[in-house]
Amino acid sequence: MLDSKNKIGDIKNSNIGSIEQTNIEKQENNITNNNITNKQVNLIVTGGDFTEVALSHNLFPDYIVATKKMHNGKYTLVSKPTSEEALKKYPYNFKSSFRVIDERYKNIKDPDLLLDMIQYADSPVEVEITKFEQYLGNVIDPYPNPEFSPMQEGTKSYIIPKKRKLPKIEFNVDIEFENSNFKLKNIKLKLTKQLSSKIFILDNYAQKNLPVFIQLELEFVNAKELKCKLNYKINEEKAKSSKALYTYNLFVLNFFKNKYSMYDRQKRKTILAGKVKSDKKEAIKNIESYLQLINMIIQIEKYFNVEFDIPKEIPRDDVDIIESLYKKIMESKKRIRALDFSFSVLKKDTDRDYLKPLLQPDNMGIIITYKDVIYNILGKDIKINEILEKYEGIKCYNKEEVKNFIDNYDSLKEDYELRIKMIPTKGKRFYKYTKIIKDEAST
Repeated sequence: MLDSKNKIGDIKNSNIGSIEQTNIEKQENNITNNNITNKQVNLIVTGGDFTEVALSHNLFPDYIVATKKMHNGKYTLVSKPTSEEALKKYPYNFKSSFRVIDERYKNIKDPDLLLDMIQYADSPVEVEITKFEQYLGNVIDPYPNPEFSPMQEGTKSYIIPKKRKLPKIEFNVDIEFENSNFKLKNIKLKLTKQLSSKIFILDNYAQKNLPVFIQLELEFVNAKELKCKLNYKINEEKAKSSKALYTYNLFVLNFFKNKYSMYDRQKRKTILAGKVKSDKKEAIKNIESYLQLINMIIQIEKYFNVEFDIPKEIPRDDVDIIESLYKKIMESKKRIRALDFSFSVLKKDTDRDYLKPLLQPDNMGIIITYKDVIYNILGKDIKINEILEKYEGIKCYNKEEVKNFIDNYDSLKEDYELRIKMIPTKGKRFYKYTKIIKDEAST
């Protein structure tokens, strides 16, 4: 334990040697209120027995045992100086043991590192007092004044670290990946925290316009060895944006798959490089699937001039609708070659005359029309006036089934379903053209 005033030592359960406790104040103001005058102490003694107790103090004649009325009305025995010289000779001071219970340091096992980090904390560090002792000089007080020693075993308190001004350290970097065209450009890393005398944190959290936040944890092990840990997270303010999600997940995918390097734009050289060592095959597969889905959403947003708020988990029903509308958009941009296609009709929704062209000679075309179509995606309605699908160079594969449907139309049940299959009239393929007529009011 430390002998100097207002210091804490013998820290149990953490193996820390010592640390200055700046929020435990000297109690000299309270002590001067004991009315020590002319180097004399006036005692009111009701019996000879108490005089013997008063003089039994182990620092007598500098200190005696006195009675004191507490705030709760009860009396207790306390040490009382007999003169001002006695108080200077044996001043009040305190020693304490504690353990760190602050959540920020729960994983720090190295006591030296813990002690170092506490000194650089950016806010008070929570501790639990395991012992709090009052001393007279270097001698433990046999009759401590409870009002001088408010901290008892089990009391929670705080270490107030000294505020430190951080040096100005900045890097403007690009994060690049081997075997990839993707880059995370213009990342402005600044020193924002010092966790210990050897551990520093740089990040770009001030770049609120970027979808990805990067953090570097630098640890100077010695003059020649530097450890670096790269952390990343999505900018939560942009976490519902499809484009931000796409960029972030593309970054993570490259980070998992490829060797990365950090290029200093000012010094024009690579200052950091590395690769994820653990197996990320399953995570890579999931990210690739998610990126495909987000890309579909981006294409829908662009085509219909709309923006979605992307939830953390996209419901399966929405996924199906997104895939369906995305397919229509892609098909509208170019001629599609196909081997065959099938579609179903219900008797209650189909006029028999609608199917008669299917019985005509080969080398025909079909136009399928969908009117007033609404796609509800992530809580927003995408309204389409009409979708036209035109097929050229096709013929009906199952004409006999279609003919039976037409001939027996009146006797069929309303929910009777006919599956129609179309194939090329010549060669192996036919062509499909899709046209989407948008609802201008919804775009």
